[in-house]
Amino acid sequence: MKLYVLSLLFLCVNFAYSQNSSSLKGTVIDHTNKPLEKATVSILLQQDSSVLSYSLTNDKGEFNLVKLPANKNLILYISHVNSSNYHQDILLNPDEKKQLDSIKLGGKLLDEVVISVAPPVRMNKDTLEYNTDFFKTRPNANAEELLKQLPGLQINMDGTIYYEGKEVSQVKVNGKDFFASDLRIATRNLDASLIKTVQVYRDKGESKKTVEDEEKLPITINLKFKKDFLKASFGKLYGSVGTRDRYEAGGLFNTFQDTLQLSFIGFGNNINRESFDYNELNQHGGLGRAENYGFNDFGGRNYNGKANDIAGGFNLNNDWGKKTKLNLMYMLKYKNEEGQNQGSQTSLYDNVKQFGENEYNSYRKSLAHNINTLFRHRMDTTAYVEFTPKLSITNNDGKTDSWMNTYTEDKKINNSKSNNTSDGYNINYDHNFHIEKQLSKKHLVSLKNTINIRNDKSEEIGNQLTEIFQNPIPKTSLWENRTNRERSSSIKTFAGYNNTSIEKLNFDFYISYNTSSSSPTQSLFYNRDNTGTIHGEQFENSYSFKSQEYVTAMKFYWKPFKKLAVNFGTAYAVKDNQFDLFKINERKTTSNGYWLPNINIRYKDFDLSWSKDLESPATYQIQSIRDTLNPLMTRLSAFFYENKLQQSTRFSFNRYTQKYQLGFSAGVNYKDKSEGHRSWRDVTNGHYTIQAFQAGSTTNYNGYLYGRYNFKAGNDWVFYISQNSSLYTYQYYSSINDVDNKLTNLGINLTQEFSITWKNLIGLTPKYTYSWNKAQNSVKNNPDFIATANRTHNVGVGLNVNPIKGFSLETSYSLENRASGLSGRDNYHILNSSIYYTLKNNSQIKLTGFDILNQNRQNYWGTSGNTTYFQNTVTLRQYFLLGYIYKFKVTKLKN
Repeated sequence: MKLYVLSLLFLCVNFAYSQNSSSLKGTVIDHTNKPLEKATVSILLQQDSSVLSYSLTNDKGEFNLVKLPANKNLILYISHVNSSNYHQDILLNPDEKKQLDSIKLGGKLLDEVVISVAPPVRMNKDTLEYNTDFFKTRPNANAEELLKQLPGLQINMDGTIYYEGKEVSQVKVNGKDFFASDLRIATRNLDASLIKTVQVYRDKGESKKTVEDEEKLPITINLKFKKDFLKASFGKLYGSVGTRDRYEAGGLFNTFQDTLQLSFIGFGNNINRESFDYNELNQHGGLGRAENYGFNDFGGRNYNGKANDIAGGFNLNNDWGKKTKLNLMYMLKYKNEEGQNQGSQTSLYDNVKQFGENEYNSYRKSLAHNINTLFRHRMDTTAYVEFTPKLSITNNDGKTDSWMNTYTEDKKINNSKSNNTSDGYNINYDHNFHIEKQLSKKHLVSLKNTINIRNDKSEEIGNQLTEIFQNPIPKTSLWENRTNRERSSSIKTFAGYNNTSIEKLNFDFYISYNTSSSSPTQSLFYNRDNTGTIHGEQFENSYSFKSQEYVTAMKFYWKPFKKLAVNFGTAYAVKDNQFDLFKINERKTTSNGYWLPNINIRYKDFDLSWSKDLESPATYQIQSIRDTLNPLMTRLSAFFYENKLQQSTRFSFNRYTQKYQLGFSAGVNYKDKSEGHRSWRDVTNGHYTIQAFQAGSTTNYNGYLYGRYNFKAGNDWVFYISQNSSLYTYQYYSSINDVDNKLTNLGINLTQEFSITWKNLIGLTPKYTYSWNKAQNSVKNNPDFIATANRTHNVGVGLNVNPIKGFSLETSYSLENRASGLSGRDNYHILNSSIYYTLKNNSQIKLTGFDILNQNRQNYWGTSGNTTYFQNTVTLRQYFLLGYIYKFKVTKLKN
């Protein structure tokens, strides 16, 4: 069967290639006969002026357009921002490799007709611009359908956008931010008919500082509206109801004017999606919810169980003249989530198996306010100031209940039951302040300040009933009321000077002062075995940590010739740490200096770097007192952690073209210190004693290989094939019953994907993923520590059918073979499907089925030290939704 499918795909590709086997080469020069770099060369179909392909000339003025259709009337269209446009009729024979004479651009000196309208594709300085008049879309199409028509852009089934092999990080509208993190809110909700120009560029931001490596800048798409629109208001409303009381509803309203954009958004659902996007099958195999990774979309991400999410907010962009910009976004988010976890584990102590079973159920509610603001003012062309404050306030409450049993093959050891209620709030404030002044073309100064202030408070009341069968009095009860408060802050101030007066050798000099502090305090009252409530001062883990860091640094940027760049420098950091352990009245202060050199060498597509960095102590591990309150666990004190020095080495190769992308990287990360845990287990009663400690060095490796080949076969067929492979290691220290162990987790992930698209109407994407994980112990010849491995196979396919006679289809299927218990494996079949029907008023009726075969599972399997564990978590199961989507658009034209 696999051979048959591969053969069929091979025949499809060969057929497509046979229709598009011609090529066109040439050289573009300017009016002085010099090679013209970054001229845009486009091939248009004469029949409807649609763009088939485009390319940019290299530094020699050369272009090469391949896989062009034969026996078709074509137009060669060449443009450059500093030259007149040029066009020529072209007709290619099958398999013809046509070489043109040098093409000279320049105003009226050209004999060819100069076209006055904007070209279909052109480079405007560092910005690639598409004129949408040359790209046809169906009526009422959204911006994503328009972007699919643009050569050089690749839009995947999940809505992610790639330009020359790199993922687009942001979509703007008329140069303004549009609703934060999920660019699909713009691409799948803006009407294509409003858009005049699509701009693609590497976002340098507002800074005038020279960018040494533009390839690393984020890629942004800007959708420019047509100038004849004075005002545009548009949006959509949707709602669905379904089986098992599932529902989904939401709305988006936008009004855009020349200097003002205002958007309102709101949604609610109980299908585990914190996202406005209505397309719920945009991840291959439908495993976004099935495997607990969720959607990293607007509103956040659901990690566990089932949830009801409701959110609403607005986004305001306003420009005052050409110098001042304001952006204000507010979101109110409500979440009601439910989690149910069941698990089992097997441990070995002196070659004796000890088993455990557990169940943990949680019910949590939260209400959050989020305000993000941006204020930017450019005083003149050489100076600007930017201020971006953020504030979030969250209130949450919940309850949990759990039980746990421990036993061996011949006897019970212990069991416990507990229930807890909690109530808490969090206030978090951040801001970034940046001011920059260009003193002259060669000198630039800047000042930055970032602040984070956090205030957390939580109160938890718990009841625990424990039975230890080997004790003379087996049963014991414990009531706790624990209040935790933590105030933390981080302030960083940076002053820098940039000098570009020496040709090919720039340098930066900067100083910074960083300070951070955290002060967790606890208040504890408890009642053990109904003997009365006691203030447990001896069990309160209260302390404070303060750190100050002074950094002076210089960095050089040397570019001896065009394709070689060397960045090198060093910093000297003085770091002062202060620990205060209130309950035991101990204090420790340290002050140390560190040299932190770094170097980066880039040659063409190769990159080699090495750096030395400083990392603060892991204060979350601090335990200032010995805690013996829990009858099943004792926590020993651990404090006074030290700074960690980190050395990182990385080699990479990346080549990005319109037709293919290839990337490889390998890295080593070394830390001179780490954190570990010691534990002691009493095998007679199951009592644990644990302690964190400052552990030794770790060395972790990682590698990544990425390949993708895109080929557009004619005006109808588009194919791409890609693969991702990654390897990583992670080291961790653990000592069990005085046996020291250094655990190394090794992971390998391989993903292969093939995609076929026909006329942007039908898309088929098969995908295969293989994952392998192995836990290796440094302990040798000890039967309690056994190396174990786990593997997962996932075969999936996605099918998208765009409107054909009003009907659209989205279907995904995956077959995953993975762990179903401590030693068992199962195949899980996940099938999802959505069918749309578009009515005459552009509204849609939608029928969705999720987990149609009712096999959805959420499982975890792993090992740690001498323990193998398995966990099963509740997740959404089979449901069906019937919904209605209404889109609207009102435009007002200029007179």
